[in-house]
Amino acid sequence: MNGWRILVAGGVVVFVVGALELFQPGLVPVPRSETLLSVFGAIALVYAVTALYGRRRAAPDPVETPDVELIAPPEIPGTNLETTLEGFPGTESIYSTVLPTIRGELRKATTAVLTRYRGLDPERAQQQVAAGTWTSDPFVAAYLGESSTPALRHRVRALFAFYRQRARDRTVDAVAAVAGVDPDETDETDLTLQKTLRETSTIERAGGAGASGPLRAPRQTHHWTGVSVVVLGCLGLGLLFQEPGVLLAGAVAVGFAAYARTTPQGPVELSLSRSLDNTDPEPGEAVTVTVTVANDGGFCPDLRIVDGVPGSLAVTDGSPRRGVTLRAGRSVTFSYTVTARQGTHEFGPAFVIARNLSNSVERAVLVGDETTLTSVPTARPVQAPVPLRQQPTQYAGQAPTDNGGEGLEFHTVREYQPGDSMARIDWNRRARTGELTTLEFRRERATRVLLLIDVRPEAYVGHGPGEANAVERSLTAAQRIFPALLDDGHQVGIGAFGSQDCFLAPDSGTSHRQRGRDLLATDPVFHARTESDTRDRYWITQLRQRIPDNTQLLVFSPLLDGRGVRLIREFEAYGYPTTVISPDPTTTATASCRLMQARRRLMMTDLRQTGVPVLDWSPEESLEEVLKREVATR
Repeated sequence: MNGWRILVAGGVVVFVVGALELFQPGLVPVPRSETLLSVFGAIALVYAVTALYGRRRAAPDPVETPDVELIAPPEIPGTNLETTLEGFPGTESIYSTVLPTIRGELRKATTAVLTRYRGLDPERAQQQVAAGTWTSDPFVAAYLGESSTPALRHRVRALFAFYRQRARDRTVDAVAAVAGVDPDETDETDLTLQKTLRETSTIERAGGAGASGPLRAPRQTHHWTGVSVVVLGCLGLGLLFQEPGVLLAGAVAVGFAAYARTTPQGPVELSLSRSLDNTDPEPGEAVTVTVTVANDGGFCPDLRIVDGVPGSLAVTDGSPRRGVTLRAGRSVTFSYTVTARQGTHEFGPAFVIARNLSNSVERAVLVGDETTLTSVPTARPVQAPVPLRQQPTQYAGQAPTDNGGEGLEFHTVREYQPGDSMARIDWNRRARTGELTTLEFRRERATRVLLLIDVRPEAYVGHGPGEANAVERSLTAAQRIFPALLDDGHQVGIGAFGSQDCFLAPDSGTSHRQRGRDLLATDPVFHARTESDTRDRYWITQLRQRIPDNTQLLVFSPLLDGRGVRLIREFEAYGYPTTVISPDPTTTATASCRLMQARRRLMMTDLRQTGVPVLDWSPEESLEEVLKREVATR
């Protein structure tokens, strides 16, 4: 018998003796003394205070049910100013005498922007920033300036936190304005809602690998911890003031404590079955999920059930959770509706919390097997020409070249050569001048194209809560461009722009079309965010070994980081003509977000200056509008 049990037994004996002596004095040979009773009462009150302190430290701590109704919103780029300033394009070679603080990094970013958009050399741009002559705002000039020329009152204000934050925001807006981002532009992005959704969606979901998990060990909920405070308090007060009624109230509290201790939880044996009314829906269709939980064991007075909804699906009707009491052999059935999204989604086991009758003990268990929902969108080729780069190849198609030959568009006239087709002889000139000449037409040849989708963690960003992230928009564009290029006679392949292993070699034909459609719709590389892998040299080498010669790349990337821009430039340098379709995930909700938009514009400018076409795709534009605008400007 351990010490705790000895103390409990002793306490019960003392309580029983005290109760008998109280109601029948003299029954137990215990010496009576008001002083002794007062001492016992004081001791009981001290223990009551100690128990109250322990109650505060051991507050009720029940297992929280996971939140599975919401989809995690995309991260909005630029919400953190320090992250935005890290790797700002053009700042690598700029030397600053200021320590690497936000103010120092802002000074370097301002220098880089002035260099690009005002045509200044770096030294001249740094001088203007130091002197504060690059802006007409004295507040901004004082914040970044190094000289004493700005007004003294602005420098004094800059010493206070409120004015420092105000000066920082105004400086960021001034820098963004030089890059063409208007500080007055605003959108409806609610960053407070975005933060709330992010917090609620990061709660652990019920899904998980494997089927029904083993029962977890029962744990105390501390639901009845406060009863001991009532018992000791009543005992102490009753002894001090010699009030039998107060002691009786303590006895009632002891009954509650005994009730909590004498209602153990029996074994929990549950089974779950789940059915979907449509296992292969189109994206956007409603799918009804029906769940049945059966009790194969003893009486379960309190069950809290949360189904394992995939993190990529949102519940739009009904509820995936249910609270119920189940007797042995009984079951409960409930339904809810989710909206299908493209890809393969796994419903995990349901998360169940079982509590005993007094709610003092609980245990959690995963119940059921996985259920798969696959959604593949119907092929819908883009209704606009895809702006491919001119490239020689041996296959006939619909990509025009600068070489003359057989085709539809007139190119030039040359002297007749033996073997020329009679249909290409210019008979009108032959009739007028007697010369025998051959007509040349602009050749149309097929192109090998590889669609590369940026799936790095940096690409999982979006314009706002409820909006598709850049990876999802890129995937949608690839799903429409892939069949369109095949219809034009090109050989098209698919790959992942990142360390993930996903590759479909450029080819054509009906079976290749189906393989590409299934790959884009179901491959987890395009539907699950993975950890960042900086081994760029390794995966680029692996990818280059797979890419056939004379292949041009169509890269889908938001272009938010210098690493991605560098990799695209390397592909161009390796001899793969590259075009970038860049879904814009930036917003103008805050000054920092506007600076991120300016940073992205700088990166697009860098790529264009190296000869890489960049198609800027804003959230308000359709894919057809972007492609037609690019074709019209060429």
